[in-house]
Amino acid sequence: MAPRVPNIDDALLWAHDPNATEQQLYVAADTLVSWGQLDLADQIIEKLRQNPAYGRGLNRLSAASRQLRRSGVLEDLAAFSADGGEVIDGRHEAFTARYDGETRKAIIVFTGIDPRFWLSLMMLHLFLKRLNTHIIYLTDLRQLIFFDGLETVARGYDGLRDALRGTLDSLGVDEVHVMANSAGGFAGLRYAIDLQAKSFLGMSIRTDLSVDSRIPVGGFFKRQGLRDVAPHMLIDLKPELIKSRYPERVILYSGDGNPVDRPHALHLADLPRVEVNLLPDHVQHDVMAGLLARGQLEDVLRDFVYGAGPSTAGNAP
Repeated sequence: MAPRVPNIDDALLWAHDPNATEQQLYVAADTLVSWGQLDLADQIIEKLRQNPAYGRGLNRLSAASRQLRRSGVLEDLAAFSADGGEVIDGRHEAFTARYDGETRKAIIVFTGIDPRFWLSLMMLHLFLKRLNTHIIYLTDLRQLIFFDGLETVARGYDGLRDALRGTLDSLGVDEVHVMANSAGGFAGLRYAIDLQAKSFLGMSIRTDLSVDSRIPVGGFFKRQGLRDVAPHMLIDLKPELIKSRYPERVILYSGDGNPVDRPHALHLADLPRVEVNLLPDHVQHDVMAGLLARGQLEDVLRDFVYGAGPSTAGNAP
């Protein structure tokens, strides 16, 4: 089992604890920004600025906070709450947000160890719902990164794949888009192949978990639990992509300076339908935070679904 990831409750506790360490306060600020609790986050950021060791990270969080304020999602959140909308918090393994209008598109979201996409799922939803699609959120609470399906949906890789097909059919979907983050990215890409996805958007994902891989992966992916549950899933996805026509488009993002995320993205860079995007001067695993801070996130999401390209993505409805 991976270490427990700090959540919004931890962040709120540390934010109001006079004995919290600077590291706890930094994690609290990071989490609070990702949940859109910006006033409290900004207070912590200013408090930590006296320590130059946090300068770069604080600048990124401040920029992300400003972009969230400019984006209008805070107003959307207030309206969503006023309408009695159900909070999407990753505490359920699966949640389907149906689009009220006409659409044949769906986005399937695979989270990582942390049931966030750096952005909390609620904040991510406020961006994704602007794309006018159905959205299916998946979180593996057993931390088996979807290798064994989902306990409350369908067990086994094949079981979850078939369950997703059934859900997509019931929604009347004929165009599937898959996005995945961090530890959820490997299985997310595998499901995108089998679900014949139109596009796949991967943020800091792993692409080769084969035993003889020379790409670093970290201890989380070497756990005996994964080998016990699904040894057949520990493969290199590159040959699978070569054999399949799907996803029709693979879009990968990584920090240019991340020693693990970067080589996994570049592993697929020579395939013709793969686009690798490296964020300059970004070392952290939270590439979504980097895109938000740079004001690029909405264009990236629209391009992922509508294929208009980051500079002209406003053509999407």
